[in-house]
Amino acid sequence: MKVNVEVITGTFIDAEVSENATVKELKERIATEVKLSVKRLILVVEDEEESRRLVKDDEDEMKLIDLGVKEDAHMYLFFKHPDLVYKEEKSQGRGDNASVEELSSEAESKRGNKEEDEDAKGEEKDIAVKNGEETKDDDNVEDGKKKAREGENEMDIVS
Repeated sequence: MKVNVEVITGTFIDAEVSENATVKELKERIATEVKLSVKRLILVVEDEEESRRLVKDDEDEMKLIDLGVKEDAHMYLFFKHPDLVYKEEKSQGRGDNASVEELSSEAESKRGNKEEDEDAKGEEKDIAVKNGEETKDDDNVEDGKKKAREGENEMDIVS
């Protein structure tokens, strides 16, 4: 059976699974497509009456057909944050080894810290300007203006 899975970003995935496929089998198929861990995937199925239902983690062994999924069914795909998956694994006693997603999450948070530092520098500069203080950028602008004026004076002398 073919099902249409819409990723929240607007991407569509057409997944082909057997008539008796389980939620886990579908998630595995999708995980290879989106290159993420099955643990991060959250599915929302839409039934014939167009009502939507979140598929819980403990329902991974259920057959899609038992959830009302039929040929050309439409589903939505969301993702758990890697930190949440790590916390869930740790609470269940399985989070001893650092996973790739955990490391990528750590790298992402470091990138966020760098952006926060740059934002803080920008805010400090804004405050300095409001208080009438000169900044290094102001000095550079003044030096540029001075050099331009000197260039104009030299042109007057030459002509």
